[in-house]
Amino acid sequence: MRIAKLITGIFLLLLSIWLLIDGIMDGILGTWFGSNLVVGILEIILAGILIAAGIIYIIFENSDSLGGSVTGLILLIVAGVIGIVGGFFNHWLFLYAAISLLIGIGFFIWERIDD
Repeated sequence: MRIAKLITGIFLLLLSIWLLIDGIMDGILGTWFGSNLVVGILEIILAGILIAAGIIYIIFENSDSLGGSVTGLILLIVAGVIGIVGGFFNHWLFLYAAISLLIGIGFFIWERIDD
């Protein structure tokens, strides 16, 4: 469980960096496909939430309590809702919502079963 949380935390940090770059370059500046300010702002907000969730998973990798998993679950559910709402503007946000919900709910269930 410890290594899985560390790898997932690093994955969430890398995904958030990609979302931050994509939100700035495509959503705000419009360099790739045209400017869509709503998508850009949602991607930047989503990136911030994923950074927080990734840091939580890395910090609580050795913890036996459910605190890190519950916090990650709440953050990733919020990220999933934002991704679903933004998915109506840009279909890629549906993918990020699915990833967020899968990781958050998956780790919470895994932690509950492990105890």
